[in-house]
Amino acid sequence: MSQVLDTAIPDLHALCLARLRDCIDPDSGRFARQIRAGAWAPTLGTESITSSAICLIGLSRAGIPLRAVVDDPVELCIHLAARVREEAYPGGIGLVLWANSAIGAAAPLALLAEAGLDPVTLEQAIPGLTTMEVAWLASGLLHADIASLRPACCAALRELDERLHPGTLVFRHAGAAAPLRHRLRGRIANFADQVYPLQALAFAAIAHGDAERRNLAERCGARLVAAQGPLGQWWWHHDASTGEVIERYPVYSVHQHSMAPMALRALAVAGGRCHAAAAARSRAWLHANELGIDMVEPASGIIWRSIERDEGSVGHRLRQSRILLASPAAEPAQPRFRLNREIRPYEWGWLLYATAIEASAAPGGHIV
Repeated sequence: MSQVLDTAIPDLHALCLARLRDCIDPDSGRFARQIRAGAWAPTLGTESITSSAICLIGLSRAGIPLRAVVDDPVELCIHLAARVREEAYPGGIGLVLWANSAIGAAAPLALLAEAGLDPVTLEQAIPGLTTMEVAWLASGLLHADIASLRPACCAALRELDERLHPGTLVFRHAGAAAPLRHRLRGRIANFADQVYPLQALAFAAIAHGDAERRNLAERCGARLVAAQGPLGQWWWHHDASTGEVIERYPVYSVHQHSMAPMALRALAVAGGRCHAAAAARSRAWLHANELGIDMVEPASGIIWRSIERDEGSVGHRLRQSRILLASPAAEPAQPRFRLNREIRPYEWGWLLYATAIEASAAPGGHIV
């Protein structure tokens, strides 16, 4: 476990377990409840699929008996695949495949069929996914590791290669076949579009002995660390064409305590450079940040979601519009910030995973 988080949350597993039990929706059995504006509320959109898969991954990797939280984890995983079909959300299947391998729920092809997919249709769906979703898919297929899915896995990794700008080493947000709302901001990528591909490249290097992708992951990891902020922040929006950080905020706690550290750890396991100092700076932001507050509440197990600009709804919309046009407003001389009193289930899931991979070797069902 990371020293920073070990100090901040002495009994991490117990607190995460308590909160994850609170996240279970009694009707669906999914991790479909979150804290929003400081109170419990339903998750939105397709997040109950992705959060549930991530929570299963994190619980499994942390060595926590799944039935301590979920009545029937195998049934939940199969149910998540069915929800992918019902909600027409192929972007979530990669995480479900990863969770399926982590807990040994079902044969991968049977799980795909439950999602209304097969190896051919899965490969055909790849160009329409966001870069984050392509990376999730590559990671899920690498964990599934069966011959009939190897072409789709190779296609997902090739798609990541094609979306990486060779000069800036920044991944685009989407490809030419994506829905219009993603194509319009194709070059303006978020942090998730950078960190999940880095993790997937590292997984490919480990699982397939792929030296070329290890070297590529090494370069992408170095660029990511070079862009880190002075307080250890991982900035939110990046312009793939120029390599510039185009919008710094919000800064998200889950990026700081889990997503960046777990991708950098995967890179180190793959034989790349160890960026432990960058991960330590990343986590230190939780306790020393723009607001001068502690994002962690050890007694409740809550790590507040983000620090964001305090600029009003009109200012926010104007700033977002300029970002999409790749013409961001100048940074204010004295920016104002506020705390986002929210936390979603997957944030606890990735916290369990990220701390576990630093403490122990990978068990069966996990690459790292």
